[in-house]
Amino acid sequence: MGSPVSPIVCNLCMEHLEQEAIKSAPHPSLWWYRYVDDTHTKLKKQYAEEFTKHLNSIDPDIKFTTEGEEDRALAFLDTHTVIQADGSLRIKIYRKPTHTDQYLNFESNHPVQHKLGVIQTLHHRADSIITDQEDKEEEKLHVNKALEKYNYPKWAFYRANKPKKARSDKNKDSANVEARGQIVLPYIKGTSEALRRTFSNYGVRVCFKPSQTLRQLLVSPKDKTEKEDIAGPVYFIPCQGKTLKGQCSESYIGETERSLKARASSFKFQLVRSLQIHPHRIPGAPS
Repeated sequence: MGSPVSPIVCNLCMEHLEQEAIKSAPHPSLWWYRYVDDTHTKLKKQYAEEFTKHLNSIDPDIKFTTEGEEDRALAFLDTHTVIQADGSLRIKIYRKPTHTDQYLNFESNHPVQHKLGVIQTLHHRADSIITDQEDKEEEKLHVNKALEKYNYPKWAFYRANKPKKARSDKNKDSANVEARGQIVLPYIKGTSEALRRTFSNYGVRVCFKPSQTLRQLLVSPKDKTEKEDIAGPVYFIPCQGKTLKGQCSESYIGETERSLKARASSFKFQLVRSLQIHPHRIPGAPS
């Protein structure tokens, strides 16, 4: 893990495994939905154990565990699927028992767009996931009460849920201008907003990111590695010597498996020795 290609390879491996497993299963599932390593599966209870053993027989390094429905309901990610008396499905929002309803405080030093985005995201989740209108209203009421504890004013809910007007020709032209470029600036209350208005006049879109957060200041799980202790660096050494024509313009670029400190110490020793033996044959070495 750590390489950008790792998630892609893992997903391709899982796709191949699930295709082989479902195709060769004695009693395949009626449906199979997967997100990363979580699956939502429907099959008859008498075949559940057999199907799990079959999945675990495909690859010796990939094993599945199962969790069945309880009280005619099953949690999957942040959804809660409930089987009703008539056999239809009713989907709600699922929260773990340890969920604390802790969200970004409205009085924190973040752009207003980030705070409005919290409301929009939670309301959008309710609208897109929940199937029953009564459950949608109950979920939004729960969200609003939770956010009010973090000082969200009423105007923020109104502004976040305000429907977007259709763009006029003037707004479309403005959008085309904004698409010419984009920059990301650290957010400084009062200053960043003024900079965004200035840049927008020149067709540059501005996005903000928080800077100097408590997490950045307080959370440091690993000690910082000093530059000279980094292993496997690529280094650049410009020549600081002089030739008959003036200042030397040569340079040296190298890569080492050792630490930068060890390589620099070794290079200095080799350089001194080379200068003593061949004083005019190292145009790229520093003086």
